[in-house]
Amino acid sequence: MNKIIVTTSDELRLIVKEAVIGLDARSEEQKPEFDTVNLETALQVLTENGYPTSKGKMYKLTSEGKIPHRLYNNKLVFSRKEILEWAESQTKPKHDATETIRAVARSARRKMR
Repeated sequence: MNKIIVTTSDELRLIVKEAVIGLDARSEEQKPEFDTVNLETALQVLTENGYPTSKGKMYKLTSEGKIPHRLYNNKLVFSRKEILEWAESQTKPKHDATETIRAVARSARRKMR
């Protein structure tokens, strides 16, 4: 036996809206995020994460073997995770005052001799 529910149009709109939002959220969760990307997407990923790079620079880095990549049907293929880790490893830390202090101390010791 089916149950009959009595509701107002506003309540029905709210119920339907919540159901649709729930379905939309589930569909976004189920979308697989592919880790493998082509050159253009790799450039976009790097730029979006604060590491702008040109296509020419990417070709040079891949030919020198300095950036993680693979070839598939003679096309360059990158892993999002690997290129972001690589880019992070290429960054230099902000100026470290301790190194400057050590250099000045060494210089002062040499002058004292």
